[in-house]
Amino acid sequence: MPVYIRANDKVYSSEEIPFTVPGTTIEFRAHKAPYLFHIVTDGLDASVEMVCGQWRHLPFCYINPATTISPDNSPDPESNEICTIGSRATPVADDTPETDWSDSLFSNADHDQICDFCLNYFQDGSAVNKKCAKPPPKPPAPPAKTKCEETGCSWIHSQQLCHSLQEDDTLYDDCLFDFCIECNDDAAIKFVEEEEDQHPKPTCVEGAEECDPDDVCENSVTMNTLSVSQNNLGGVGPDSGAEEIRYSNAAVVNGQKVDLVLTTDGTFQTGKPAKNGKSGAFGILNVKCGSSVTLNMRVVDSATGAPVTLNAVALTWYDLDEGKKQKGRATVTSCGSTGAILSQNTELTHKREGDCQSFTSSVTGTGKDNPKSPHQLDSIQISRAVTLPFKGVSDFSSTLSLVQGYGSRNFMFSLEPSVACGLKKSLE
Repeated sequence: MPVYIRANDKVYSSEEIPFTVPGTTIEFRAHKAPYLFHIVTDGLDASVEMVCGQWRHLPFCYINPATTISPDNSPDPESNEICTIGSRATPVADDTPETDWSDSLFSNADHDQICDFCLNYFQDGSAVNKKCAKPPPKPPAPPAKTKCEETGCSWIHSQQLCHSLQEDDTLYDDCLFDFCIECNDDAAIKFVEEEEDQHPKPTCVEGAEECDPDDVCENSVTMNTLSVSQNNLGGVGPDSGAEEIRYSNAAVVNGQKVDLVLTTDGTFQTGKPAKNGKSGAFGILNVKCGSSVTLNMRVVDSATGAPVTLNAVALTWYDLDEGKKQKGRATVTSCGSTGAILSQNTELTHKREGDCQSFTSSVTGTGKDNPKSPHQLDSIQISRAVTLPFKGVSDFSSTLSLVQGYGSRNFMFSLEPSVACGLKKSLE
């Protein structure tokens, strides 16, 4: 007898088996009784039994309309239940949760037709207490896709333009919709740029030999600069004695208390010595315009003064801005970092020379936009910061430079991976 197949809302028939459904790679192959069929598609070979157990003589209607392709289906030959490949939509009792029809090869109409026929076939009422779980309605197309279809825009192209926002469903959909309304690349590009400016992500500078912001954020040793026990960097005061700035009990590393000690091998010119040391949760250095100073940062045992090697540590410099007409333009130079990290919306310019790299301000700043905490940066504050990760070190250095300008300017730092952690994490 002819084989009838409904696919893609069309009915096809064939007098011969095997039979391939037109427009698909699905092939039906008949076997001898007990009415076993094979479905072959894209390299998968799956069996479908029309009925099982004592019901083998019953008609074709007992092929489950939710047949799915699966390589592992072995109906129990002793079972009296209607069974087929897969278990996504077998007849169920009234109190069973609705079945998942997401992989069904059949439409709602096909399902209704088969269920109605099968339920009416049983004259003894043995199937009256059974029901066929109907597939859920097909979900509507995303609004953006519908809009693209209405305006004749390329749905695939819209996804390409907005792909950087895929981690946030709401933003991604909004970007797609903006493009689909206008069919204009600039609409999506502008949306992405504005979003990156408001919620910038960390990025590695070009040429970084080893850079993983997530790893830096999660695994760097953090240190505090809250306790200044000596403040006489370069012998400029305000304290006397050792020419250093010492932050006592800056961290506990493997049960060992450590200090952070700042020294310089050259001259330190400052306009306001009393400003040096700390400002809230930040370390701070006041540097005279038109000068530079190289800082050596050492991690030492609080009790013995012996060097302590850190597996991973990250130094972040903040508030790299400048005065009007580029006066007091600020630059931080560092050597030996595994890979500096900036935000996507960075205002800093970057220059690499061998193992060293420099970061220079480009925008005028004021005291009103200074950060208040390493963990609470807004988009402007993170755009003026750079994180420098180091591995396997007990000491590291940075050179701070200012071009000519009025008075002096402050450099703020912390031993926190602020930029690597990104804006969203810094605001948590």
